Amino acid sequence: MSTSTTPTVYDVAEAAGVSTASVSRFFRTPDKVRPATQEAIRKAVQELGYIPSGLARGLAERHSGVVGMYSFSGHEPDELAMPELFDEDDVPLVRESSTSPRLYPLFADEVLRGVELECTVRGLPLAVGWQKLDSGGVALDEIARRVDGLVVLPHVMSESTLVHLARTKPIVLVAQFPEDPMAMSSVTVNNKAGMRRLVKHLIEDHGRRSYWFAGPIDDYDRHARHQGFLDALEAAGLAAPDGTVLGGTTGRSDVREAVTALLADKAGRPHLPEAIVCANDQTALGVIEGLTEAGVKVPEDVAVTGFDGIDAGRFMQPALTTVRQPMDLLGRVAVELLSKRMAQVPSACEHRVLPVQVLLRESCGCTL
Repeated sequence: MSTSTTPTVYDVAEAAGVSTASVSRFFRTPDKVRPATQEAIRKAVQELGYIPSGLARGLAERHSGVVGMYSFSGHEPDELAMPELFDEDDVPLVRESSTSPRLYPLFADEVLRGVELECTVRGLPLAVGWQKLDSGGVALDEIARRVDGLVVLPHVMSESTLVHLARTKPIVLVAQFPEDPMAMSSVTVNNKAGMRRLVKHLIEDHGRRSYWFAGPIDDYDRHARHQGFLDALEAAGLAAPDGTVLGGTTGRSDVREAVTALLADKAGRPHLPEAIVCANDQTALGVIEGLTEAGVKVPEDVAVTGFDGIDAGRFMQPALTTVRQPMDLLGRVAVELLSKRMAQVPSACEHRVLPVQVLLRESCGCTL
């Protein structure tokens, strides 16, 4: 027997005179274990005070039983440094700003919370890794080799790499539909319908006739949002803008600085539209801050909308009108889909699309 104070599956196997695989089979499918072996294992468990765990059963079969989540990092650059520590007797007075970049949770944080909740319900251990925007962070293979399945958010790895990895363990994509739907499962939301309904509201209820689309459209979800934006304009007989703006910016601070620079250029300053529809909330928050710094009033001069429904939008001045996707449910459904494959139950890859809702607040011109 091992010297560990906590008995392990190996201790039970040794005491019962059976293999670790037999012990694991006893807890998972006892009807497939011979009665004499069942009795020997049951006696060893009682004598040792062994409490089975998913991880211990997994180790017996060379599986960890651990769910992995690998995501992009949505943190602003200045957040990564350790904050300054004050003397314990020094209690400063700080005037909090509603435009502080440190407003949580963000999209990835909400999805992670859903993953954590579902893992808790199912009794599954969880390992988490992050990919920074500069491609730094914890390497995907460092997480992948420790887990039996992966929940993956977009922007962290090429599709070909994920398809290769999916040959060895199940993967569920969040907010992204796989190019090869037979290789991995996915869960996303109805991006196109949500954005189409939001723009229809701007057109019909606020009479906004000219538009920009702000933010990148380089992934599945945001491309679908842009298409919903174009569909709504076409249905209303309105001209679509020539391309998008702020497509090369990502973080909220970057967007704010880009808008400020754009409007500070008096000679090349563009004629602002009546509404700026943003690919996500982070972009929208930066746009509002940049416009406000330039003296442009939102929504009186320009309406601004987002997409995601992060809490930071509620605290903006004005509060952000947006399309809210069920971010925590995305995480929970991802674990549900992943657990089926991890259990080695024969099942095809599944693809779920969740509904969204439009949250009407002040930034579009609605009064609450």
